[in-house]
Amino acid sequence: MPSFRARMINRLLRLTTKSVWRPDLDINEVRAHTAKMDARLGRRIAPIAMESVEIAGVPATWYGEPALAQRGTLLYLHGGAWCLHLPSIYRRFATQLCQQTGMRVLLPEYRLAPEHPFPAGIDDCFAVYRWLVDQGYPERPFALAGDSAGGSLSLVTMMRARDALLPMPYCAALLSPSTDLTMSAPSAKYNAKADPIFAPAALDLLPDVYCPGQDRRNPLLSPLFGNWNGLPPLLFHAGSTEMMLDDSVRAHDRARQAGVEAEIEVWPDMPHVFHVFTWVPEAKAGVRAVADFIRARSVRSPANETRNLVERTVRIREYAGAGLEDVPAAGKFMEFGTHAS
Repeated sequence: MPSFRARMINRLLRLTTKSVWRPDLDINEVRAHTAKMDARLGRRIAPIAMESVEIAGVPATWYGEPALAQRGTLLYLHGGAWCLHLPSIYRRFATQLCQQTGMRVLLPEYRLAPEHPFPAGIDDCFAVYRWLVDQGYPERPFALAGDSAGGSLSLVTMMRARDALLPMPYCAALLSPSTDLTMSAPSAKYNAKADPIFAPAALDLLPDVYCPGQDRRNPLLSPLFGNWNGLPPLLFHAGSTEMMLDDSVRAHDRARQAGVEAEIEVWPDMPHVFHVFTWVPEAKAGVRAVADFIRARSVRSPANETRNLVERTVRIREYAGAGLEDVPAAGKFMEFGTHAS
């Protein structure tokens, strides 16, 4: 059973967020709502060294003293459906990740839709990644993480980096990532009522804002349909009641089919990206699990060995990936709350 605080946050989200979604909602209303949420939930941020910078033309913020980069760098791509940003919430979350991983954290402010629709966001993230490579960051421990839309951007960035023969990060943590904008995941239907944050109207509105008129099976939009070969170790976290649950489950299966080391943890009755609700016990445990994963995988696979692996994998263009029709939904192959690796 979820903790008392988890049950309370689910009830609060159902009353204040899920109830907002309706067919005639527009993105300005969504932004106004999320700004209020950011103001309420982003309070009491622990003090930390911060540095505002511009990297490859993209505004970004470093969290942690520069000396921490010797211990490692974590590139974090925030969520927000490619069209929203909650700066206070992510400032607090980046601070937590810095403290628990011992790494310096870089949080880019990539361009958002509808002012800057696809592919502006993915181009910004890849530009920042390439800059980090050019500056030699992958020669030390180097990890990537992202949530929701930022999870999608993380996967797309790694796939583009692999195809460009750039070094892979040592690992990547993906929190409730969006991996399939065709909305073909069964959980989009069977969790439509159970999800405390999203309703079907959200899945109708947000992709149209981000990528109007685009083929949503494009792997740059739906990395589930992309080439998973050569990616680094991956950790997926999702809540059992999410409409996007199967985005994580099927992506984890896709990665395993491609021979990628991948783990998934499905947290019972937890909402989308529950990690940001820092006062909830499950959120604290989730952040610790992410930090443990990153630390454990960041002490091996030097960048030059990773580059050699990538070069070998990219040359294999006819890879044997199973058809997506063979990828099971969550309820078919795992019990909620279990850990698969």
